[in-house]
Amino acid sequence: MKLHELEDVVSKGEGQLLEFKLKATFPEKIVKEMVAFANTEGGQLFIGVDDDGRISGLKFAEEDKFVIEKAIQNHIKPGIRYQSEVIPINKKRNILHYRIFENRKKPSYFLNDPNKRGKAYVRVKDKSVQASREMVEILKRSKNKKAFPIRLGDKEQLLFQYIEKHGKTTLVKFMEISGLSRFKASQILIRLVVSNILHIETGEKTDYFSMKIIE
Repeated sequence: MKLHELEDVVSKGEGQLLEFKLKATFPEKIVKEMVAFANTEGGQLFIGVDDDGRISGLKFAEEDKFVIEKAIQNHIKPGIRYQSEVIPINKKRNILHYRIFENRKKPSYFLNDPNKRGKAYVRVKDKSVQASREMVEILKRSKNKKAFPIRLGDKEQLLFQYIEKHGKTTLVKFMEISGLSRFKASQILIRLVVSNILHIETGEKTDYFSMKIIE
């Protein structure tokens, strides 16, 4: 990527597919962002760029690149697909650019401890948010594109009526109106999302479920 291309991309600001980091001081935070991109739609990450779009660069980009890619190996399982490059902005400073591709098989996890499973993250607008249990299960099933028949009983009809009236619902609200246990309510919501009947929107504190809009 050329400098003018970098400036053009950065001018768009952070968003669903774009993240800036000023420094590589905390590589674990950087790989969390990569996990979120891989579990969602992919994206681009620029290191050496401030949140406001100021391009300051890194003094030791190659050293930072080594540290980050070591963190990718140690803290992401299963591995992700990405491309990296060093973009010069002047004689002394460079930008690190990572293009992360959407996973074919989801989810990937960020591991603080190599002996533990870790946490999955997804991209929500300009933030990387930890995925709920429901979202993790939906990501696991998303690779299977085969449609399965789903039974729509009284609880599902009650759910649809609530969404029609209020626009969306949460797992907790569905449990409240249906009288179902967390597990059973969760399984219904997961099946409806996987079956392309409901849409899941991940928030920072909870997920929201609404009717899928068929275009």
